Amino acid sequence: MRINYNKILNLRSVLSDPKKLLAILVFSLTIIFIQNYMAKIPSFKARVVRVIDGDTIEILHSNKTSKVRFFGIDAPEIKQNFGKEAKNNLNEILKNKEVEIFYKNKDIYGRIVAIVKLNNTDINCWMVRKGYAWADTYYTNVYVKEQKIAQKYKLGLWQEKNPIEPYKWRKQNRF
Repeated sequence: MRINYNKILNLRSVLSDPKKLLAILVFSLTIIFIQNYMAKIPSFKARVVRVIDGDTIEILHSNKTSKVRFFGIDAPEIKQNFGKEAKNNLNEILKNKEVEIFYKNKDIYGRIVAIVKLNNTDINCWMVRKGYAWADTYYTNVYVKEQKIAQKYKLGLWQEKNPIEPYKWRKQNRF
């Protein structure tokens, strides 16, 4: 079958045929969506220069430091039970290591929100699975399964009878 491009690209023909118009519109929107989607999910490598707490690190990339907030998790605050443990464990595995940052967006504080990987291991997932952070179900359910495993085996913060979620703890302990 031979394609007649002159017929396809004839504007009058396209505008008068709703099926052709819809097909071209869907095709165009798909292309635009794919281009925008691909452009907004970059990943890059960076070196971890400091672990701020159990879900925030400072990285060095292109001679510039940036703060990165881990996507989909919420670790205990430093003054909260298991807060220091979460920070210390994250520090042990990430300090001065090169990681891959999978950018999601920026938060209201200007921090990069991302999935952080070390040697293809999702560190966000690791923190939840080991009981050092909650799965942040307000934004995503991606780490809920890992949280259930940590709860089942009473790992990390799940050793406590009634651990308090960080956002609730922050509300109770405003300075």
